[in-house]
Amino acid sequence: MDHTFLIAFFDVLNRQFNYAVLRGAEGLPEKNSGRDIDILVAPHEFKQILRFTATLAEQHHLKIFSLTRDPSFWSLCLGDSKKIFMLEFWFAFNIYGVNRIDVSEFLDARIFNGKIYCLPPVYSFCGKYIFSRSCGQPYPRKYQALQSDVLLHHKPELEIILNKSQMGRHLSYEEWESCTRTRLWFRSLSFELLMHPLKLVRSIGGWGKHWLRRLMCPQGMAISFSGPDGCGKTTVIELLRERLAVNPPMLFHFRPSLLPNLGEVAHKAGAVKEVDRNFDRPHRGQRKGLISSLIRLAYYSCDYVIGYAVRILPLQQRKHIVFFDRYFTDIIVDGERSSIFLNYRFLARLRHFIPGCQYNFLFRVDPERILNRKQELSGEAIERIYSRLEYLASCDGSYYWIDNNGTPEQAVEQILEILLCCQHRKCSGFLPFSSK
Repeated sequence: MDHTFLIAFFDVLNRQFNYAVLRGAEGLPEKNSGRDIDILVAPHEFKQILRFTATLAEQHHLKIFSLTRDPSFWSLCLGDSKKIFMLEFWFAFNIYGVNRIDVSEFLDARIFNGKIYCLPPVYSFCGKYIFSRSCGQPYPRKYQALQSDVLLHHKPELEIILNKSQMGRHLSYEEWESCTRTRLWFRSLSFELLMHPLKLVRSIGGWGKHWLRRLMCPQGMAISFSGPDGCGKTTVIELLRERLAVNPPMLFHFRPSLLPNLGEVAHKAGAVKEVDRNFDRPHRGQRKGLISSLIRLAYYSCDYVIGYAVRILPLQQRKHIVFFDRYFTDIIVDGERSSIFLNYRFLARLRHFIPGCQYNFLFRVDPERILNRKQELSGEAIERIYSRLEYLASCDGSYYWIDNNGTPEQAVEQILEILLCCQHRKCSGFLPFSSK
């Protein structure tokens, strides 16, 4: 459980490091009420803290689910098949290459509440407020009580801290509220250019390098779930989304859907008079000829390629997790559902031209159980789908079988075990030190 880890984690922090919890210190270390824990650390101690955190996580049998690297902070998502939580280590407040907050000043103001080090309310508010306003975002409503308390009791101190954030001249809180992020950034840029030109050039260069890395190597992930109708995908997906609430997955059905339903397009073009919208019976369509199947395949393929670039890739670049309830896998193993009547081996080869998901989970359920749930498919059709899935899984290491004959919770734990093991191996390679 994460509370035993957190107790040991903060015990070491208290004894060895200069840190402060930025927000949500209530209940720590015994209880973590939020999705993540934001911790401000001294820049020169960051790597030491990261190393000790990874070692402690290993001792508590926790694995790294995700690792986000940013010029201002690193996020370390840890957990097991029961619980996943996130630690964010902030060592700077770098907005588009311009540093906005003196970390040492904030750490000098830290206080000990008897269990952990945290920041006074005005500093806790300022950290999130400056970052939010500099990014052009409103201050989060969930911290509105803190905002009201600071404005009521600590406004003079608040404005002193705000104007130490590289503005170059005095700005009242009201002026901060009315300024655009561009104006705020240029004020900081001009001040830094005057006071620390070489440091500014290095900082902007580092931010540009990070931006290119995020563009070329997105830190999010895409995961697909496939199997015959009635195999229980939907229930498992919803439970998994709850378990991954620390980074809530975005759910898509079948394809990115940048392009509308093909039937709707044909209807608007006057090619057909009516559109069959009886989606409760996905296998209702009559067998189509070769030309019709190829047209549908080409149309859907365009949606996968272009739609992925337009709708999915930007989410991954912003570190989101994307879930697909069915994906191109469904066209390969159950093309009849999409009125694509082509050889599944031919379709399987085409997957190399379609943007792939990092993880593809294939649900296996006894045909008798599926038939008891739904009468959409015959036993023969279910076995045919499983045979095609077996072929696909034998050709590609990104496909994983999930036994869903038990409870949905058991299937969720199987999926998380796979994700944690694979992600841990991947993320460990990005740590700035050797790790098992």
